[in-house]
Order: sequence, then structure tokens, then C-alpha cells
Amino acid sequence: RRRALPDHRSHPLPRRRFLPSRLPRPLARRRATLPRRRPSPVRRHPLLPPQWPPRVPSSLPRSPRRGSALLARRPPPRIPLPRVRLLPPLSAPHRPPPPHRPRRSLRGGHIPIPAHGLPLVAAHGGIVTSFDAALASRTSVLTPLPTIDSLVAVSPALALAGARDFPGVQLCRFPGDAPAAASEALYWPDSPSSSVLSMAASEAASHWLFASFESARRNSSAVVAFDLNSLSPVVEIGRKEVFGADVEAAIPPTKLGWLAGHNLLLAAGSHSGPAGMVGDIRLWDVRASSTVPVWEMREKEDCFADVAASDSLSALFKVGAASGEVFMADLRRLSGDGTSVDPWVCIGDRQRAGAATASRRKDGNNCRIECYRSWVFVARDAYVEVWTQVEITSEAGEKKVMRKNWVGNGPSMVTADDDEKTKIVSWAFGGSRMALARVDQRSIEVWDSASGAISGNL
Repeated sequence: RRRALPDHRSHPLPRRRFLPSRLPRPLARRRATLPRRRPSPVRRHPLLPPQWPPRVPSSLPRSPRRGSALLARRPPPRIPLPRVRLLPPLSAPHRPPPPHRPRRSLRGGHIPIPAHGLPLVAAHGGIVTSFDAALASRTSVLTPLPTIDSLVAVSPALALAGARDFPGVQLCRFPGDAPAAASEALYWPDSPSSSVLSMAASEAASHWLFASFESARRNSSAVVAFDLNSLSPVVEIGRKEVFGADVEAAIPPTKLGWLAGHNLLLAAGSHSGPAGMVGDIRLWDVRASSTVPVWEMREKEDCFADVAASDSLSALFKVGAASGEVFMADLRRLSGDGTSVDPWVCIGDRQRAGAATASRRKDGNNCRIECYRSWVFVARDAYVEVWTQVEITSEAGEKKVMRKNWVGNGPSMVTADDDEKTKIVSWAFGGSRMALARVDQRSIEVWDSASGAISGNL
């Protein structure tokens, strides 16, 4: 006889439940690695703003709330930040120093509140972070730039950021009573897609910004002066066009500096080719002409690796790319086009400079030079040397010479107990502070001297 099939609608089959104890061992191990119902709480890095997108990995370790950990002389453990460049630009606004107060040391990992403290601005990746004068609190703003190559702090509430492969200058505002934002940008009117090579800001009275632009096709460049009050371009300085393959005829300026006491703009740029290194140095008087510089010079033999201008010393300083020595040129003796008489005077080892230039060495590569007040700072790999003008009295009269010193322990005083230092990639000066950023380290090293002089070992 045929048996009638049971009606599943009236008698449903019981479901088989797979308990964890009955799972095979490989499946049980895989299930143990699956996420549970309650996800782990998101831990944000203190450098990221609170409105940071949730798609950024949240596995960043938590650091102390105070800014002393980031700005300690001994850097904290490395933090795995995603897509963060290891060359953080630094900047600090310049102000006249207040009256003298007693000095407090930085040794022992303690960062004091100096008498001449000024805000510090640092860029890491596409983020700009502003630290207050006490280095106790910070404010971050996310810019549309993928990475930041140049940074200028105009005031404690305004910083300017630019990138070499991204158009425009981003204005980062840090108002005290509102969230930080970067919603405005400045562009070269004739070429809005041009990238920014370098920037320099004038004193707070004139409130000008000078930005060096280069077109996307690398065939034109110019320095544009902006009025930061109206956010509009004022004048275009030294426009250059490249015709054919003559790249050396129009080298774009990659270093800008403003001399407030002389009302001069320093614009310098170099190009390295098969024939060697060639550089141009120009001084512009914006009030007189925007097409003809006051003084210019083409350098081929021992071209500058970096150049800077000192307003208080009334001089130009450079580091030779071949020799690595420091040279000085008096602004009061510059005349003509700079081709008849060499204005540079070596203030270092002249014999070593001549031998290095003759052998075409590259001892000055990766060296940086910067002038702050009456000092000249030179970064050589991991150490900083400082040059100061000293008066020597003799029978013939008084004579001023430049003397060299080291900031901290120089390379000849390194002991086995000292930590191994890495190359300096960026620095900034403001008040009585000098901030350094080193390669492969996500920390900022701050040197402070409340007396207004950077200390060094004799």
C-alpha cells in the first residue's frame, strides 16, 4: 500500500540548531575570530579633530592630553598614522620679544611656559595643528590638500598651507570662539591650476602674502602678492615663461623671504642638470618695479644649497652645495647685476671650500640655513650650528666677525648615552623658541631660552 505523505504545513520539520560545541574545529576557530554584537569603542588619536570621518582607521594609540608628549625632546613611540608624510612643515608667527624673565630648562622632559612663548603650527599629512603658547592645548583642521609642503603662520589665528602638486593656498583659521576651518583658498589668477612652491609673509602691519606659483605644465611661474585683508591679488612679480628646452632660463623661485627693514623680497631657485647645479638669486623692490629686480645673480660654481636673508645683519647668507660652507654677502655693497664682482665672502673654512669646489663634491646637500633676529642657523644632517656676530677690539679699531657655535651637543660631543638623532627636515623660529622636525619621527623637538638667546656649548 502506498503511504500518504505527511502534510508539512500542519507538521513542520524541526530546525536543526548548530551549537558551537557541535561545530567542527576549523569552523569553531573561524567563528571565534568573527566580531561580536557590541563592537569595541572607537579610539581617536588626539591630533585628529572630533569631526574626523569614521572611515579612518581607529586603531591609533591614545597619548596624553597635554601637548608635552608630542613636543618632548625625546620623541614618544611611533604612532601608525595612515598616509602621513614624515616631513612636517613648521611655522611660528614673529613678534618682538617682551621684557626678560628668568630662564627655565627643558631638560628632564619638562616643557616650560617661556616668557617669549608663541603659538606653534605644524602640518602632518593634510592636517594643520596649532599649539598654544603654553604647548598645553592644540587645535587641528583638515585641509583638502593630500600633503602639505609649505606652511606659514601669519598670526595665532591664521596659517597658510600649500602643496607642490596641488593648486592654491589654503587659509587655515583658528578662531578662539569657533571651530577651526579651512574653507578659503588663494589662486594665481592667470593659472588657477598652478601649484605652490614657496610662501613668505610680511609683518602684521602690511599684511601681505607672497606665494611662488608654477603652472601644471611647468612652463610658467611667477610670484604673486596677496592682500590678506581683502584676500585679493595685488601684484604679479617676475613672471617667467619657458620656451623650448631652455629650462635654466626660467628657474622658478623655491625660497622666498621678506626683509621688512629694507622693503625687499628675496626670491631664489635652483635647477640641477647634467652640467651641474645652477641657481638664481633676486631681490625685488615691489614698490619700484615688478618686472626688473633691484639685484640679481646667476650662480654656477658652488651654487647655493639654501639661502636666507637677515634684516638685522643687513646681509645674505648661503650654504654652498659643493663645499657645504657658509657664505655672507653685505646688502649695502650689492650693485649691478652681480656678474662683475662676486659678493660672497666665506665665513667658514676657506681652504676647505676651495678644495671641495674644485673637486665638485656635494658636501652641502640637504643643508638648511635660516636667519632669525641676529643669528644665523645652519642645519647639517642631525645637528644645528649657529653663527653670531662678535665685535673684536684691537689697536686698529673695532672689527665685527662671525663666530660659529653649536646648539646643544655638537657632533664632536656625542657620547654613548646620547640618543641617535636623525636628519632635520623642517624647523621654525618664534619668540625664544626653535622647533625641529626630524625624519622618521612623529614628534617635534622644541628648544627654548627665555632670555632670548639660544643656548649652546662652547
